[in-house]
Amino acid sequence: MFTVSTLLQKYHHGDLRSALLGGGMALIAEKGADRLSLRELARHLGVSAMAPYRHFPDKEALLAAIAADGYRQLQSRLEAAEQSPASARSSLLQQGIAYVQFALDCPALFGLMFGMKMPEGQNPELDAARAAAFDSLMRSIQPEGSANERSVKAMGCWSLVHGLAMLLLNGMLAIPEGVEVDVWLAQVIGTTVASNSVQ
Repeated sequence: MFTVSTLLQKYHHGDLRSALLGGGMALIAEKGADRLSLRELARHLGVSAMAPYRHFPDKEALLAAIAADGYRQLQSRLEAAEQSPASARSSLLQQGIAYVQFALDCPALFGLMFGMKMPEGQNPELDAARAAAFDSLMRSIQPEGSANERSVKAMGCWSLVHGLAMLLLNGMLAIPEGVEVDVWLAQVIGTTVASNSVQ
């Protein structure tokens, strides 16, 4: 959780870029990405209106950097789920649960990450973060089959959990009262892909 005081502390310790990323994410969570402006962000951080431009040439560059940070957070969660020894579930199923849970925990960030209209090749940092997150998923795909078959399977699994996340975020689906989130997600995801040995 970012606060103005912690962000200002970061800034005064010379880490303005980190403060801009954190402050930008806080404003996105509050108002949405469309209403974020570098001028307002500077005002919230108590710096000059031109200070953000030392690190980001425009709002789009800042949003791309925030989205890249989101992909790194997602990658971290996927890797933690992959390596979790405490569950009898497969690592792929654990990752699917972690993916949807990330979306539910960070809806504004998740929306920015997948709403960025920035094609591959325009921002190397964002491209690398996207690829690393997908690679985390690829590692849990069974090694049988060709590289193309594994890639197709990974894309199918990704589509399933992403669609589930979006339906939950948009209120088209709801987790039943009294049911733990991870248990419900395990049932929905595991049952759907049982034929692919995800359970």
